[in-house]
Amino acid sequence: MAKKQAVLIGAGKIGRGYLADLFSQIGYHLTFLEYSEELVKKMREQGYYTVNMAHADAPDEVFKISNYDAFCTQTEEEQCIRAIADTNYGSIHVFPGACESIGHMIGKAIQLRIAEGNQETLDFLICVNFLKPTQILKGYINEILSTPEEKAYLEEKVGFSECLVHRNGMVPTPEQLAKDPIAVYAGDTPHLTADGEAFKGEPPAGMNLHLIDKMEGRLTQKIWNINMRHCCTAFYGRKFGYTYYDESISNLYIVRCRDLAASEANFALCAEFGFTMQELMNIFPEKKERFDPEKVDRSEKDLLDRIGADPIRKLAKGDRFIGPALACLKHGRMPYYLARGAAMGYYFKNENDPAACEILAYVAEHGIWDAVTKYSGLSDDEPCEKLLKELIVGHYYEAGEMDPFDIEY
Repeated sequence: MAKKQAVLIGAGKIGRGYLADLFSQIGYHLTFLEYSEELVKKMREQGYYTVNMAHADAPDEVFKISNYDAFCTQTEEEQCIRAIADTNYGSIHVFPGACESIGHMIGKAIQLRIAEGNQETLDFLICVNFLKPTQILKGYINEILSTPEEKAYLEEKVGFSECLVHRNGMVPTPEQLAKDPIAVYAGDTPHLTADGEAFKGEPPAGMNLHLIDKMEGRLTQKIWNINMRHCCTAFYGRKFGYTYYDESISNLYIVRCRDLAASEANFALCAEFGFTMQELMNIFPEKKERFDPEKVDRSEKDLLDRIGADPIRKLAKGDRFIGPALACLKHGRMPYYLARGAAMGYYFKNENDPAACEILAYVAEHGIWDAVTKYSGLSDDEPCEKLLKELIVGHYYEAGEMDPFDIEY
């Protein structure tokens, strides 16, 4: 068993720009398991990739990561299963749609470990932007496991530590990509906040982990507040005709609406999970991110199309807007600005985003009321859900009539 080997499932911005850096710092060999055959090929051929790490108060730091293998989950399943079976530590950073195939792969790796008599622990750091990832992954893993021995192994030997991902990832600049076509552009948060109670073995020795409890509430905070604020900026920005994040946060009206939505989300978090406002503000052992996209040179661009991508997921019940809005109503507060942010999402236009195109087409054919029923899962039979739907629909019509550049700030 290779003790200094980490398997990173997903070679996107979080995998290459965050987890790879943290594991590399403590001397781990990296094995990337990635869906994109093209990216795997490029990573193998080049043998390294460049990390451009942005600082708010210093020039970018540039370094290379080269101590890795890479396998394609589509075409090299056997090698992927072998890699998972042979490690004690992995990380998972994928979109929700990949959970089924990844869960099945982990299930087969567990079967291989049992067949080979491997009784060592296997711990995963779960770094995703959707709720209940452990529950989802275990559901798919258990579709593969069939015997009591296999299911007991999953519960006793395999840990899933859900994490708060606070290192920003941006689209690399043309200049960065000219130097390295598979470069990543990342923030500089030096630690990863993880559920300290979820490990089956010891956490990776020396890794810069900030271990906390109350992780379900903390993860919900990230989705309902931090991710919601980011997404809100994108939805409003595209409605105003902007392209880049820095344009959107230069608009005081957008910032005001976003911050008021965040205030509503904080109320929901305190009411639903028993947090105090002080606890919500103190989840970081140090300043969250020295690279804050609201403070760096405005020449650093991030596309609103990327930030608002996949609005079907982001407008879903329980996610960024609808989850905290329903919690507000449950506990007696009107979620005016959360509903307004959601309404802007129903205007989100990106011809290269299938989810955005689907929503716009559905609204055009069936109307906004039915669209909110379908995509936000709100029922006319539940009083709070119907009220929220009325709020969203009202904001939608009002936003359609307004001139976004004729607003007093």
